[in-house]
Amino acid sequence: MSEVDLRAATDDDVDDIWRVVAAQDSAWWGAPDGDRDDIVDELARAARASGSLESGTRVAVAADVIVGFATLIGHGHSNVAVDPGAAAAEDALSGLFDWLTSSGATLIDSPVQDSARRERLARLGFVPVRSSFELERSADVSDLRAPVWPDGIAPVAFRLGLDDEEVHEMIYSFWTDVPGHTYRPIEEWRPSILAGPWFDPELIVLTRWDHGSGPPAGIALGRLYGDDVGWVSQLGVSHDARGLGLGRAILVEACHRLSGTDVRIIGLGVEAENASAIGLYRSVGMEIAREWVHCSPT
Repeated sequence: MSEVDLRAATDDDVDDIWRVVAAQDSAWWGAPDGDRDDIVDELARAARASGSLESGTRVAVAADVIVGFATLIGHGHSNVAVDPGAAAAEDALSGLFDWLTSSGATLIDSPVQDSARRERLARLGFVPVRSSFELERSADVSDLRAPVWPDGIAPVAFRLGLDDEEVHEMIYSFWTDVPGHTYRPIEEWRPSILAGPWFDPELIVLTRWDHGSGPPAGIALGRLYGDDVGWVSQLGVSHDARGLGLGRAILVEACHRLSGTDVRIIGLGVEAENASAIGLYRSVGMEIAREWVHCSPT
C-alpha cells in the first residue's frame, strides 16, 4: 500500500471523483452512468449518514492524483469506485475495501461481470447474499396507452411539505417486505428523496382513495439522472389496493411523465427474487440492463 494514501474527501474533490467514477462506469457499462451532480449528492448523503465527510468518505491518492473513492451511506451500505486504468488501481481498491470493512460497512456491491472484485471481497469474508437488476426502456413511450385507474382511486398532485409524512408512512408500510429494502426514517428519507437538483414534484405519481380525497393508495417517485436518464424509485401499492392493476397504472403514468422531459431512457431497480415485479416491468417494455451482486460478511 506504499503507493496509495487515503484521506477524507472534500467538496473540492468533486471533479476528480467524477473522473474516477466515470472511468469505472465506462469499464463496466461502456459509458458513464450518471453525472457530476450525482457525486455532489453522494458526498451529501455520506455526510448525513456518518455525520461528516471525515467519517463517511475516503479518496485514494497515488502520486497526487485521486484514483479511488468510497463512501458509507448508512445502514452498513457503501459505494466504491476505482479508476481501472490507474497504475495503483489494485492498491487503491484494497485500501478502500479495508477502510470500509473497518468502518462498519456490511454491504458492498459488485456488478455481476466483475469477478475479480467479488474474489477480492470473498478474501475479506464478504460473500453474495442477494442480487438485483436494473431494467431500462426507451423514453419514447408512444407504445404505452394512458393508464387505467381502478375505481375510486385517482392521481393527485404531490404537495411538498404537506404530503411528506403521509407518503413516507405509506411507503414503509410495504417497502421493507422485500429483502434488500432498508427502512429509512423520515429525517433521512426526506433530504435523499425530496431534495436536490433532480427533484421535481411533477415527477412524483401519488394516488389516493376516494377519487383523490382519501388516504394514499400507491406511489412512484420519479427523478432524473444527468441529462438523459429518468428513474422510477420506490414504486409500490398499499396492501389494501393490491390486485386492482394500480401498480401498472402508476408505472405507466411515471413513464409518461418522465418521457415529457429530455431523457433518453427510463429505468428502475428491482430485487432479482421479485419475479412478479420483474414481470410487471417487462410488461411495459423494460428489459434487464445490469445485474448487481450484493455482498455481506459471513
